[in-house]
Amino acid sequence: YRGTFGTMRDGGPLANWFDLRTKNLANTNIIAWGGKVLALYEAGRPVTLDAGTLEANGVDDLDGRLDPGEYFTLGLPEPVGRAVETAANMGGRAFTAHPKIDSHTNFLCGWGWKSRITAKAVEIKLWEWDDDWNERGSREYVMEGCEAAPHDFGVTAKWYVMIQNRLAIDPLPFLAGVKGAGECLISQPEQPLLVHLIPRATNAALAPTQTKPAAPVVATGPLASFEIHTALAHDGPPLRDGDDVSARALDDWVTVYTAGWDALSPGVFLGEWGASAAWPFPIATELTPDFNNIPRTLLWMYQINSKTGEVKREPAPGCDDLCIDHPHVSPLYEGKRECRYVYASLSNEVQVSGPPLGYVRIDLKTGELQKWYASNRSFCEEPVIVPKRDGQSETDAWLIGLVADHSAEHPRGISRLVVLDCAAIDKGPVVSIRLNNRIPHGLHGMFVRSK
Repeated sequence: YRGTFGTMRDGGPLANWFDLRTKNLANTNIIAWGGKVLALYEAGRPVTLDAGTLEANGVDDLDGRLDPGEYFTLGLPEPVGRAVETAANMGGRAFTAHPKIDSHTNFLCGWGWKSRITAKAVEIKLWEWDDDWNERGSREYVMEGCEAAPHDFGVTAKWYVMIQNRLAIDPLPFLAGVKGAGECLISQPEQPLLVHLIPRATNAALAPTQTKPAAPVVATGPLASFEIHTALAHDGPPLRDGDDVSARALDDWVTVYTAGWDALSPGVFLGEWGASAAWPFPIATELTPDFNNIPRTLLWMYQINSKTGEVKREPAPGCDDLCIDHPHVSPLYEGKRECRYVYASLSNEVQVSGPPLGYVRIDLKTGELQKWYASNRSFCEEPVIVPKRDGQSETDAWLIGLVADHSAEHPRGISRLVVLDCAAIDKGPVVSIRLNNRIPHGLHGMFVRSK
C-alpha cells in the first residue's frame, strides 16, 4: 500500500499511478470504551484490538457508520456517482484519532469525515455514545472551503469546537504516483485560520443560564497560524478572568487552549519538517528532523465570541517562552471552565523548537509553572494524566510518561516509565521503572484501570 505521508509501493510511479489506496496505519491513538479497544488513525477506520494480546482483529465500522473506501468523494450525481466511487474504492469515511470523553455527560464524542474534492469541502458527521455504545445523539456538518480535515477538536457543554487550518491540496503528484497525499499539502499563511463552533447533538450539560445554540458559528482567526492538538475547550471566558463573570459572558464566549506553531510559512506544508543536513556526529536516521526548520509549538489561548464572531488569540498564561506539545488536562475536567491545569511535554523555555526533554504543569489562572527535566540525552513521550482512585481535587492525579535515555552504554536508547505526582511535578518521578529496550517514539495513549 501507499502511505499517506510518502511511502510508495515498490515499482516507482508506474506502480503507484492512480492507485488511490492508502494504508490504514491505525497507529495514532488508542481508546478503550464499552468493551472495545480501538486503534485509531485519522485517515482510516478504527481497528479492533484484543485487549489481552493487542492482536489486530480487523476494521470496526462502528455499526455501519463508517463507509468503506478511501475518504474522499468526487460529488458526481447519483446513481452514477456511487457506482464510479465504489469501483474506484472511494466514498469512504475515516474516523478521528482524537475522540473525547465529555466529563459533563460521560459520553464518548467522535466524528467521521470524507473530503469533497471538487467542492473543496469536508463532510463531517459527529456522534455521541454512552459506555454501552448506545448512540445518544448525532449531527451532520459541512466545513466549506476546507481541503484538509482538522486533526483534533474540543467539546464543551454547548459546542463541538473545530479549528480549520488553511491548507490546500495539489492532487496531481498524488494521482501521478510521485508523492503521498500528505506531501501534497500546501500551506496558505495568507488566509486566516477559521474556528467552527458546531452545536452539540446533546445539551444535557447546559447550565441554567446557558442558551441552546441555534446554528453553527464560523469565526475568523489569525493569519499564518497552524493548530494541531486541543488541550481544553470550555464555555465562558478564560479562568484567568476570575470567577466573577456575567451570565452573558458565560453564555457568549468560548475558550480553547491548543498546541500550535508560532508561524506558518508558505509552500509545501511538510517542507517545514525537512530532514537534517549532514551533522558532525552520528544520528539515528537520515530522516532525523532538523529543529532549526520546524516552528516552535506553544500553548495558545483562543477566545471566541459565539454571538459576534470575534476571535482573540494569545499565548496561554505563563507560556510566552515555552516550547511544548501534547497538552492534556485531567479527564475529570475535560470541557469544564473550572479546569485550572494543563500538563504537557516540555522542550525548552527559550522560544525555540526542539525535542521534548521534560514535563510541565501550566496554571491557567496564574501562569505559574511547575517543570521537571529528564537527564541529559533523555527524551520524553506524551504525558497521560490519571486521576487518583480516591482523589478530591484536580491535582489528585498522576502524570505517566515514557522516557528514552541515551548513553554510552545504550547509544540507541533504553526506555523507562516514569510516574509524577500532578501536585508536585517539579519534584520529579515518584516511580521510575526501567525497561529492557527502547520503546520507539510514539503518539497518543490511554490509561485503563485494572478490574
